[in-house]
Amino acid sequence: MQNSAIRLTKKEVKTLPKELQDKITIELTFPVRQKPNGVFEVRYRAHGYNVAASSKDENKLKAKFIEALRNSSPRELPAPAVAVQSAAKFETVAGRWLELKRPTIKPTTHAYYVQLFGANIYPVLSGRELAEIKQSDVQQLVNDYVAQEKYRTALKIFQTLQAVFEFAVGEELLERSPMRLLKAPKYEEENGVALTVEEERELLRRIEESKCAPAIKAALIFILYTGIRRSELASAKIVDGCVEVRNSKTRKGFKEKTRFIPVTPMLAAWLPGFKLDELRAVRPDALTQAMKRLMPEHHLHELRHTFITRCQECGVPREVVSVWAGHAPDNTQTSKVYTRFSPEFMKKEAQKVIYNLSPLV
Repeated sequence: MQNSAIRLTKKEVKTLPKELQDKITIELTFPVRQKPNGVFEVRYRAHGYNVAASSKDENKLKAKFIEALRNSSPRELPAPAVAVQSAAKFETVAGRWLELKRPTIKPTTHAYYVQLFGANIYPVLSGRELAEIKQSDVQQLVNDYVAQEKYRTALKIFQTLQAVFEFAVGEELLERSPMRLLKAPKYEEENGVALTVEEERELLRRIEESKCAPAIKAALIFILYTGIRRSELASAKIVDGCVEVRNSKTRKGFKEKTRFIPVTPMLAAWLPGFKLDELRAVRPDALTQAMKRLMPEHHLHELRHTFITRCQECGVPREVVSVWAGHAPDNTQTSKVYTRFSPEFMKKEAQKVIYNLSPLV
């Protein structure tokens, strides 16, 4: 599987118990995560169900998950059929909204919405008529997550419900949205910070001494010295002294972009010991968990911050580092149209990225 999610076909859904079919016909995508020990796992937690399946072989995971769903039952039966009989039921409209979004979003984004609905929204609003849902109901739902200091989740719930109710108004299923007078909860994204050289040295030591799989160790170091996003790892290859990756930030409807990061001396020191095929097969979730275990005070994306920071500390111009990182050019005509760096110039700049981490490198 190329995407970190399982999608059930309508034919497969029809093999499930009838009461479960009614719940998941609009939730056909389920996120897959890989544990540090290499085991793949998928879960469905919603409407009283708590279904999980795992396998060391990702190709067998879907069949095991479907079998687990077939044998599942809710912790408590819902009150008289929450069946979707009216077009104005909340979950029906939410499902239609999500299906209309599917062609314009990535499978992983779709899987995130499914998880958000199943775990955070449907347990409160499922089975209710749209017209019955009041402003106070939505505000209470958001407030519950704010009270738990889950500010990001609160904001995502707010934004998603706002879009669903606006969709309902546009479809003339509602006269007006219960969200119209509500204010979005406050949440400031944490951009992360680069590791210091001392922290980088300590991370390499912990990686070396850890019991992580060799491929996970190599993948962490590869990200540290290329600055690629975790989702770009699967596309990475070495071409003519450069790391080639497909930009994971490309939106649907736009051409997929490929970028090249010249191999720096810091990466070159490690490359001979890497098996690129094994490194590319590492699941993003396994890397995130490994980083959390090795360096709890930092998160995986901060390895990208570290690479960008070190390059600039070593004297590489910001415009060049932006190209390596796959960042959009600034708003000047010079950056957008006229600036084109030659491969030779890029490789020459990459040779600047060398600093002392003795005795590890």
